[in-house]
Amino acid sequence: MEVLNLTPHEKELIKQDVLHKEAELNRKARKKIYPSDFEPLTIIGKGAFGEVRICRHIESGDIVAVKKVVKEMLYKNQVVHVRSERDILVKAKNPWIVALKFSFQDDENLYLVMEYLPGGDLMNLLIKKDILSEEESRFYTAEMILAIESVHNLNYIHRDLKPDNVLLGADGHIKLTDFGLCKHAEIKASQKADTDKYEMKHSENFNALKNILNKRLGYKRDRKLAFSTVGTPDYIAPGVFGTKGYDETVDWWSIGVILFEMLVGYPPFFSDDSTVTCQKILHWKRTLVIPPEANLSAEATDLIEKLICDAEDRLGRNGAQEIKEHPWFEGFDWDNVKEDKAPFIPEVSSPTSAENFDKFKEEAPFFPSSQSKFQKTKMKRKKKDLDFVGYTYKADVEEEKQKFVSALQELDHL
Repeated sequence: MEVLNLTPHEKELIKQDVLHKEAELNRKARKKIYPSDFEPLTIIGKGAFGEVRICRHIESGDIVAVKKVVKEMLYKNQVVHVRSERDILVKAKNPWIVALKFSFQDDENLYLVMEYLPGGDLMNLLIKKDILSEEESRFYTAEMILAIESVHNLNYIHRDLKPDNVLLGADGHIKLTDFGLCKHAEIKASQKADTDKYEMKHSENFNALKNILNKRLGYKRDRKLAFSTVGTPDYIAPGVFGTKGYDETVDWWSIGVILFEMLVGYPPFFSDDSTVTCQKILHWKRTLVIPPEANLSAEATDLIEKLICDAEDRLGRNGAQEIKEHPWFEGFDWDNVKEDKAPFIPEVSSPTSAENFDKFKEEAPFFPSSQSKFQKTKMKRKKKDLDFVGYTYKADVEEEKQKFVSALQELDHL
């Protein structure tokens, strides 16, 4: 603005205009978000805590995915997880994590309003294709590595990375979703696996975590295949089940398991019984077997074995860069992966299409009626809602606020 040679009067007029627009923005920020602001369309996920549905934002016409979590279904330790999911989505403004547009609540439910990715998830792709080639698997593995690296850069551990939580956009590129089990932890760029471990609390021991897995909401699948049981612990590292603590390298273990599944056709520790799966994971040195008939390259085999291994030996313990430098990725263009064409482009017939997701029965209205069956006493409702003070978020308002702050700072320096 210096080059404009503005007079003091002109500067004051501009400042008053900025302040007026800021006041309008503050009014917009205070405006309450209601479920009636959205038109519910197709269900794409369902679980014990609630469901996920495609909706149309009535004011803007945007097609979004709305995740509803029923407050009554949450126990104390799960409230922390719900808050963590909202917080990481607010902080994460990068191309690897699904974008949060709004978060809000009513008396009964919490709502996360996110961008809608119509390509389905990686699990659906694996069911359609059965097995991927090494070249195809390299693409998805690389994008998952970059996505998890972005989570770690925010000082979070995902802890529940699995094909269901890897969404595909209309362009076939991935984004992570479902951070309901993520944990905040101080993560250093070159952290050793035996330092700064997150200590497990008694309430998050093996049985408690298994219970959460069996009940949690996400883009839940309803697969015909036996190995895709809802709530499966197939992809979780042994450290998460233990009491000795763990660090962010548990996410690299999960990527190793997904890589195995993409190349072999099933996860390495599969069992019809989730308890048996957990035991197989804990005794992975005996149970991890790469079948010779899979005909994997020596480099692919080596990468799997360096991800599915003891934490102190695991590739990635000194940061994502050492995984990127593994010979299996030789010649891979890490800097331009988003510009590359994805191996598979999803078929999407319309912006509201749900054809790449499982079908779910319509059992009850997505948004509550005025006379709710969950009516509580005022006292109970007030106490419960204290857990969610400050839950509301509006991405568009926050972005505009930053512009006004910058504009006012520039005016003050003229």
